[in-house]
Amino acid sequence: MRATSQAADAGTITGPIKRQIRYTEKRREQPAANRGEQSNTEQLDRGEATPCAVWKNSGIWLGRAMASGAMRPALAYIVVYVKDVPVAADFYAAAFGYTVRRVDDSKKWAELDTGSTTIAFTPLHQRETDALTGEVQLPKSPRERGPVEICFDYADVDAAYRRAVENGAEPVSAPEQKNWGQKVGYVRDVDGIIVRMGSHVRQ
Repeated sequence: MRATSQAADAGTITGPIKRQIRYTEKRREQPAANRGEQSNTEQLDRGEATPCAVWKNSGIWLGRAMASGAMRPALAYIVVYVKDVPVAADFYAAAFGYTVRRVDDSKKWAELDTGSTTIAFTPLHQRETDALTGEVQLPKSPRERGPVEICFDYADVDAAYRRAVENGAEPVSAPEQKNWGQKVGYVRDVDGIIVRMGSHVRQ
């Protein structure tokens, strides 16, 4: 018996996934020709389908999909809640050296060209998020800050820090050498969010 069927019998996999596993096992017992289609494993082996696609379309052994990395997430976006989306996007471009990839016509969304993980901006308060996940809470004084920190690494952190301040960032702490081998400085953006600026860490 397959591992997923054993897990289903043991009760560690339940609900719709358990039913899908049962359905998949029954289909696997039938020759592909009897089903009028190619087998899932044949499609996978030839690279004509991904584990996720095969699971979605006709069911496949869950263990195989998980082992392949199909369930592993990718960090796609870091979303920053701001007072003015276009202003924040332009500030980050000027202060930190990024390019604005797009600003939505609604002015409620903007993205920086920051590689595989996109930094995006959206309004501080909006019905879509406030009603679903709660309102964004801001620090009540300059001595407080949020629990998440934006960090940028630069080959020349001193020059990058000067450029940020010259383009409107509020200086918090000038770059200084740390005992772990990195030079680090801090500024606040136009919304008061702390941004950490550091040198590349030497291995």
